[in-house]
Amino acid sequence: MKKILLAIIATITLMTSSFAQGVTIFNDPGTFTDISGTKQEVILYESVMNHHLLDFIINNETGSAQSWKITRSILNEPAGWSNFLCWGPNPGIGLCYPANANTEWSSAAEDIAPNGSGKLQTYVTAPTQGSATYRYYVSTDGANFLDSVDVEVNSSLSIYEKPSLTVSVVPNPANSYVSVSANGVNSASVTLVDVLGNIIMKETMSGSKTINISDYKNGIYFFRIESDGVKAITRKIIVRH
Repeated sequence: MKKILLAIIATITLMTSSFAQGVTIFNDPGTFTDISGTKQEVILYESVMNHHLLDFIINNETGSAQSWKITRSILNEPAGWSNFLCWGPNPGIGLCYPANANTEWSSAAEDIAPNGSGKLQTYVTAPTQGSATYRYYVSTDGANFLDSVDVEVNSSLSIYEKPSLTVSVVPNPANSYVSVSANGVNSASVTLVDVLGNIIMKETMSGSKTINISDYKNGIYFFRIESDGVKAITRKIIVRH
């Protein structure tokens, strides 16, 4: 798991000129807030290769089928960085294109049904500290733009401190309840599996959590505790009634 903290900052309106009606852009996943013409910021705390940044859903509200391209414009980019995107009808991954160093580059056109949507996925390779801004336009021809969204990527490699995860699972053996503690991170996911690999339970926790195991069969189980930016930890527990 890449040790990266992503911070999506409140959107900033960039343009006052009005685009054509019938195109709306949303974060995926996110709220149903149109972010057309805004800037979305991502912060990286280590060097990355082909790192998945943000996804956008682009809705066709024109009332008719559309054939849309995505034009990526590099507003600024440090030396040694690169970027690429995937674009196609939603749901799905779409067609992914290799990195292109041209200041402006356009994808192939994709057919978007009336009241349907396309999905734009953005990626970056950022081996050094620096800042880049990419603008993603929607158009029918790669020249007359309907709408856009910006992604600003800031890499601050020197200020990241890796979190340290410590885990305890008590008592062990247990017969009715077990307490799972995860210290050093804000939140963690806890997955309980049996010896065959079947997932028995999966929950999110912050700090510690008490889990009722009174209905589980006698035997060996494994708790897997995971959190962003740290290595997952597995603990074996014996259930004995």
